[in-house]
Amino acid sequence: MSIKETVKALRWPEFEGLGLTEEQKLAYNRFRFWRIVIASSIWYSFYYLGRLNFGICMPWIIKDLGITKMQAGMVVTGLLWSYALSTFLSGRFGEMFGNRLMQQFGGIGTTILNIITALQSTFTGVFTTFTANGFVQGMVHAPTNMLITQWYPKARRGFATGIYGTSMGISSLVAWAITGYTVANYGWRAAFIWPLLIFTLPSTIALYFLVRNRPSDAGFPEYKELMAESISGKAEALKDEEIKGLRAWGLLFKNWKFMFLCIASFSVYIGRFGLLTWIPLYYAETAGIKLKNVPIMTFALPFGMMFGPALAGWISDTYFKSKRFQMICTFFIGCITVLLLMAFIPIKEMGIPWAVVLQVLAGFFVLGINGVLFTAACDFGGRKMGGTAVGTLNLFNYTGAGVQGVLIGGILTLTGSWTIVFATIAGFMIIGTILTFLTKE
Repeated sequence: MSIKETVKALRWPEFEGLGLTEEQKLAYNRFRFWRIVIASSIWYSFYYLGRLNFGICMPWIIKDLGITKMQAGMVVTGLLWSYALSTFLSGRFGEMFGNRLMQQFGGIGTTILNIITALQSTFTGVFTTFTANGFVQGMVHAPTNMLITQWYPKARRGFATGIYGTSMGISSLVAWAITGYTVANYGWRAAFIWPLLIFTLPSTIALYFLVRNRPSDAGFPEYKELMAESISGKAEALKDEEIKGLRAWGLLFKNWKFMFLCIASFSVYIGRFGLLTWIPLYYAETAGIKLKNVPIMTFALPFGMMFGPALAGWISDTYFKSKRFQMICTFFIGCITVLLLMAFIPIKEMGIPWAVVLQVLAGFFVLGINGVLFTAACDFGGRKMGGTAVGTLNLFNYTGAGVQGVLIGGILTLTGSWTIVFATIAGFMIIGTILTFLTKE
């Protein structure tokens, strides 16, 4: 073993006291990085194809089915509120039945339901099947975060979950590229079928053979949590009987800091899905471009999302010493600034190039917040309750995401004003900033 590799191995103090050789430490780290973090991130990038497709295809669906913007917003709300319910349950289900199993259920289920959605020709049919799809989609995020929690201690978890969070940005980019190309050339129904069959389903099956629920399942010892005095350490000190059944949720709901964090995250998801869902329609109505060019012009939003979580997670671990809340507040302020610029400067006045820059920044800040919030939730729950904590956070997240569908759809139906839309989103982000500040460590 080279000196360089030996020094690298010593960077993982959580392995000390486990009786591992330097070669075994390297093997341990390679396994958790490539087969847990990277494999899950790549798969999740394809998994998103079954969720973001509606927003990308919305202008075509509205035209083809003859539905209103309010009805389109209701479809989004149905998806996201059913997602909120299932993700609330999924963390606990993952702890009970295995996180890997939940990933398989989600990947196969969303493929089937997207195909069924493509066969619908009425608002009621699309609403029903896509709402069911939301429930299935919600079954994997908390379990996947829990996988990372099982393999990484708090002091190293920010970067690992940040990389996974980046998959949400990459997935948005992938979805925009693949779904945008498909809908522009073959119609919205094809966009609900072929991307899932070509990318989502095969990657789901492959993931089953790559990941393991915890280190002991792969022949490695469990790591040592480095910060016993941390929130994670306190959670892990609980006895198993203390967190059985509904008690885990009870412990989280009694923690006012965690509740403030959840409400702040609620506001983030109004912003995140408000942008992801409505930006294509915003450009179609205000930029003066052809409908087929909308996916290309809105590509900048997911491009910015690709970089936010990993950078925020790395900064959180490196410079803020795992204190997540300063990082969250910084990104909140950046996002608010961008939203206010979008609210009060029309695209035709600022020009397409500057509008694209604002899209990149909006995506960067809003998903950067998102990644650190999930890391903070894992910190609260630790290895014993991390899945439950993330699931609870996601309940608030996707309740907010569902609210934006009806809220923004209603604003546009009643006023037609995009200024009011972006100013409203900025207002919710301001509330999130205040609540995050109150939870500071």
